[in-house]
Amino acid sequence: MQILGENLEKGFLIAKVDTKDKFETLKAMSRVMVEKGFVKESYVEAVQEREKVFPTGLPMEAFGVAIPHTDSVHVNQKAVMCGVLENPVEFVVMGDDEATVQVEVIFMLAILKPDDQIAMLAQLVETCQNVSVLQTIKEAKDIEAITEIMDGLMA
Repeated sequence: MQILGENLEKGFLIAKVDTKDKFETLKAMSRVMVEKGFVKESYVEAVQEREKVFPTGLPMEAFGVAIPHTDSVHVNQKAVMCGVLENPVEFVVMGDDEATVQVEVIFMLAILKPDDQIAMLAQLVETCQNVSVLQTIKEAKDIEAITEIMDGLMA
């Protein structure tokens, strides 16, 4: 995993991720969140277990996105890690246990206050519906542009 950008004060990370499946991806991303102090060690397993029960894949117009997260008891500080995947990985679609989507971008959330979850998810879904924003993130060439996007999410 290559960290492309970060703002620890605002609570976001941007990384290129090269993994083979969703659980390897979730583990790798959550390990970085632990290392940066955003989440507790327990987050690593908790986010994987939650994904099994409450899938987070979203088929968007541009490509698939996932928004994994878990309970605030595993969180030290509010944060979002944006993972740009080198190779798409399959996630089960949120709200449809039968459907899957090939995910290319993951927004891993660390939500400290449970009341913030709905607002953060709504803001992320709105962001993901903008095809040009998703393409900017996926191409990951202009880190300043991606940093601006993440800055806006964490405002």
